[in-house]
Amino acid sequence: MKREIHLTDEHSPLDNYKLSMSLIVPRPIAWIATYNENGSVNLAPYALFSVVCTEPMMVQFSSRTPKHTFQNAKREGAFTVHIATVDQKPMVAQTAQALPEGESEADMVGLTWTKAPNVNAPLLDDALAAFECEVHSIIEVESAVLTLGRVKAIHTAEAVLAEDGMADFQKLNPLSKLGRQQWGKTEDFI
Repeated sequence: MKREIHLTDEHSPLDNYKLSMSLIVPRPIAWIATYNENGSVNLAPYALFSVVCTEPMMVQFSSRTPKHTFQNAKREGAFTVHIATVDQKPMVAQTAQALPEGESEADMVGLTWTKAPNVNAPLLDDALAAFECEVHSIIEVESAVLTLGRVKAIHTAEAVLAEDGMADFQKLNPLSKLGRQQWGKTEDFI
């Protein structure tokens, strides 16, 4: 097999990002909600998201530069992660745009929310699955920021649960990010 070798030190960070994001697929979309300093809701999609461990239950999200979500999570000590669905893709795409500090992406797309019962963060009313997270640690890696959160509670809509108590992947229908401007949807699975 003939291969190309891309030495990361010989390419720009943007080129490395583009190539790696087209190879590490699909990536689930974490729709992360935090409170802005003025009390409004910051809502941003993150494709750099995953489970860190299960004992204790922890998740992580990261961004190439510190954004409002990171600043809010650090200040409040909490965030919520919502699993975005294929049907929510237009709203997810809209909430990816940068708004001025203090403006609410949730309000912009017409989503309602309540205060999460276990952490100081908003919980989207229409989320089929959500995780309440307490900030565990923040790791700054050059210009990037990795935020780890200890999961305090998991919320699931009854409609997405199978008889065994686990999520029915087809009913949850999670949205994922592929390379470029491509999105993945759950229609076929093994």
